[in-house]
This record gives sequence, C-alpha cells and structure tokens, in this order.
Amino acid sequence: MAVRDLDPPSGGAEKSLSGLLLGLENWGVKVYQSKDRGAETNIFHNSSVLFEKSELKIEDIYSGLAWKFRNKHTERTLKPLRKIHLKRKNKLFSKWLTPHILSEKETASKNNIFLLGVTQLDWSAGAATSFMKANIPYITFVRDEVCFENPELFRPCLENAHTVIVAGTGLANQIMEKFSVKSISVVHLPVDFEKLYPQENLEQKLKDAQNYRVENNLTNPRIGVVGMVPEKGFQFYNDQFIPKLKQFWPEATLHVYGGGNYAKRLAKHSNTFDEGFQSQEEIFPYCDIHMFRLDRIGSWGRVINEAGYFNRPSISIDIGAQAEAVGKGGAVMPHNSTAEEWINKIKEIYDDLEKYGILAYEHRLIVDYKNSVEEFKTLIDGVLHRHS
Repeated sequence: MAVRDLDPPSGGAEKSLSGLLLGLENWGVKVYQSKDRGAETNIFHNSSVLFEKSELKIEDIYSGLAWKFRNKHTERTLKPLRKIHLKRKNKLFSKWLTPHILSEKETASKNNIFLLGVTQLDWSAGAATSFMKANIPYITFVRDEVCFENPELFRPCLENAHTVIVAGTGLANQIMEKFSVKSISVVHLPVDFEKLYPQENLEQKLKDAQNYRVENNLTNPRIGVVGMVPEKGFQFYNDQFIPKLKQFWPEATLHVYGGGNYAKRLAKHSNTFDEGFQSQEEIFPYCDIHMFRLDRIGSWGRVINEAGYFNRPSISIDIGAQAEAVGKGGAVMPHNSTAEEWINKIKEIYDDLEKYGILAYEHRLIVDYKNSVEEFKTLIDGVLHRHS
C-alpha cells in the first residue's frame, strides 16, 4: 500500500481504505506513507499491518502559494501552482518508494510470494510509477477529483492499473468518459456501524436527543452539513443557499460540523451555526436532515450512510455515486438545481421525516463492513488468478 497518508486519517477515503485493509488480517499488508500527519492513531492497534514512513512533507512552497493566490470567489487553489506541487511530490515519493518496492520484490521472488500494489489519491501517480518499475500489478482507488483536475499526471496511473476501484457506478461512468482504463471495479465503502455507535444503545440515544431538543427549544427544522471545504459547495451555501433559506424558510437553521475556517465564515449568517468537531452520535440525532453537496466529482459520501444509521435522511447531488449512496433514504438533486429547489425538496423530506428516516436506516447496509471486505477480497482473488 503506497499513499500520501493513511494513519492518522485525513478524511473518509483514508478511513475507508483502513477498514478494507483491516479485513485482510491473514494477508501480509505493508503501508508506505509520509509521517507528516503526526502520531499514529489506534486504528491499526493490535493489527498485523506494518508501516514504513518517509520524511517527505505533505505540503511545500508551491501548495502554499497555490493556496495564497486561490480564487477568492470559489476558494479553489490556483491550479497551475497546485499542478507543480503534485508533480513534484509524486516524483519525490516515487524516488523514495522505488528502492523499498524493489527490495520487497526481490524478497518476494525468493520466497515465491505474490505482490500486489494498492494506491489512491494525491500521491498515486508516484506510487504507480514505482509499482511499474518493479513490474508489480497494482490497483488504484479513485476517491475524489484530483485525477480529473490533473489528467495528464494521473492518466498513466489509472490506465496502467490492473483495475480502477470506485465505490459506485456513477463515478465509474465519469472515469470511463475521461480515461481508457483496463477495467473498473466497484468496492463499496466499509462502514462498521457497531464501531460507529453500538446498535443496542441507538434507540435510547435518539430518544435522549429528542428530549434534549424539546427541553432546550431546539425543535425548529435543523439541517446538518458535515465538513465544509470549497469542493463541498462553500460558494453555493454562502452566496445562494443560506440567503434563500433565510428568505423562504426562516425558521430553519443550518448547522455545520467539522470546524475550520469555512464553517466559521458560513456562521456569519444569522441562520447558520458553526458546531465545531463532533462525533457522529453528537451530530445526526440533533439534526433532522443531512445535506451533502459536491461541485464536480462525487466518489461516495460515506457520511450519507452514517446519517442513515441514526435514522436521518440525506439530500445530495446527482454527481458521481451520490444517488447510490442516498437510495430511497432521501433525495438527489440535479446538479443545476437552484437553491430554492433544494429548499423545497428539503421541506418535502421534512414533512415525511419518519418515512425517510426508516428508508435511510435500511439503505445503510449498502456499505456494510463485511460485505465491502468480501468485495475487496474477491477482487484481489481475481488479480491473483490472472497473474498466477
């Protein structure tokens, strides 16, 4: 496994891959990554997964300048400088990684062991280069839009992979329109709901949250948003959705979780609140509807199914795999929908919350941990048989 970071995780993509790797306890798993994220968490505590961490920094002067000179309207980093940053980091990562992979290949050949490379996200181009130098088959997960924004850099990585893995067919279609991949496979996100929150305590938690809301007069319509960055629609919320919400549904409030500068900026609106970082059980039971919006590329919003576990429906956008993530437990909006259309649809869901909540809870099983791990194992078995 060769990635920019895995543990500690920086987002849902890292959590998902960690879950899949933990399901391969009987397989030898070694992770190569940067140590720049800080101390390891307890995710892999008592597991057989091994780590080799480089001193390579995640950010550099080019990513810093790309951020400094970002588009002040969209808040997106300056693309030419971001491109230089990615090219440089992938080249440096490959330079560090290649000797390790060649050494692993030599040891594996002596012991008749099959090696398979796995990578994803920002440093996957460098990882793929190292795997190809060692003549090791590899698979690539696509979790976000980095390969679409920089196709010339990531094209060899995707098109030389044994298979490209996505969480849903919606994103698979987007990839096949842009790249000539050998094959594409679906492995759903692994969400271990028992670890998220014990099911035996779930009903009581929901009752306690409802009582708390009643006692504290928090019974107005509450819309929850988890994580706020430019690509998750900051501009849409700030310029369109929040002002229209104040106009057309003044009693409703928006609650932004996860912290950060963008949440603070949205909270300048009187109907929006920056709730900071909270665990899932302190988010969804205290909201009515979960809203998840992306601007361009949509892998799979695992937070949609986490909301469903707490009987909370989601409203999302018809980009990538979001329609599959939502299922019948909410609604999916056309990407060109107006803020007023989003608000009207949220009102419809709110008027039938119990029904949508039940459907969202039932649909959560599409990302059941055991099923996802079995999908991953089946895929790896196919690679083994092809190369044996």
